[in-house]
Amino acid sequence: MSSFRFDGQRLDDKLVTSISLLTAAGIPNVLWGNYLLTIYGVPTVVEGVAFVVPDALVDRSFSTLRGAGFHLCPENLDCVYSNGRRYLRATTHLHIADNLAIPLYRKSDVLWDLPDFELASKDNYPHIISASDTRLPLASLGRGRGRFLPELKSTRIPSATKYCEAIILLLCRDHDTLYTGYWMSILTYILEFVDGTDMFDEQYLGESYQKFYHALKNGDSNTFGLLDELRHELIKKRLLPIQED
Repeated sequence: MSSFRFDGQRLDDKLVTSISLLTAAGIPNVLWGNYLLTIYGVPTVVEGVAFVVPDALVDRSFSTLRGAGFHLCPENLDCVYSNGRRYLRATTHLHIADNLAIPLYRKSDVLWDLPDFELASKDNYPHIISASDTRLPLASLGRGRGRFLPELKSTRIPSATKYCEAIILLLCRDHDTLYTGYWMSILTYILEFVDGTDMFDEQYLGESYQKFYHALKNGDSNTFGLLDELRHELIKKRLLPIQED
C-alpha cells in the first residue's frame, strides 16, 4: 500500500486491488459489501467498496488509507455508513468521492465465525479465496462484474458458501431489527444468482444452516420457524454475539 497514491482514480477492480493491498502494511483484509456481491455475479448497485479487517487494526487501516489520499467523510453523521439507516454501521470509513465510500468493518462484527485472518489468508484455507478464482463467474449481460483478472488475484474474498453462512448468522443476530430485511434481501440475491453455480452448492453449508437455507429456497411455510430454531441453537452454543445498540 505504501507505493499507492489515490489521485481520483475511478472505482474499478484495479482500485479495489490497490486498497486491498492493506496487506502490505501488515493488515489482513477481505472484501465485503455490494462490490463483493457483483464478483459473485449479482447485478446490484455499488456505492463504494467495503473491507473487513481485524478488530485491533481498524485504526491502522483508516490511517493507512487516509495516508494514501482517500478522503474524509464530507457528511459525518449524516452519511449512510455512519448513521446505520441503510447499511450496517461501519466502524469507520473514508471516501473515494462524495457518493462512493470505503467502509471498514471489524471482523467481530460481520465475520466472527472465521478464524484469525492470518490463518484465513493462507492459500490453502478453503473459505477465503482470490477474487480471480476461476470458480467465480465471468462478467455477463444482466449479471454482476464477475471475477477479477488474474493479475489482480491478491484481493481476497469469502467463498460464496462461507459468505452465505455469514449472512445467515447476521440475520440471526439482527433478529427483529431494521437490518432484518437487508440480510434477507442478500439471501434472496444468493438464491437467484449464486445458488447452483460452480462456486456454490447448499450441501457444503454447515449442517446447522442447511435446513433453514433449504426451506427458504423451496418456499417452506415454516422457514421463519426454522430460523428461530437456528437462532436459539446458536445462542445456546454461544455462537451468536449480542448486538449492542
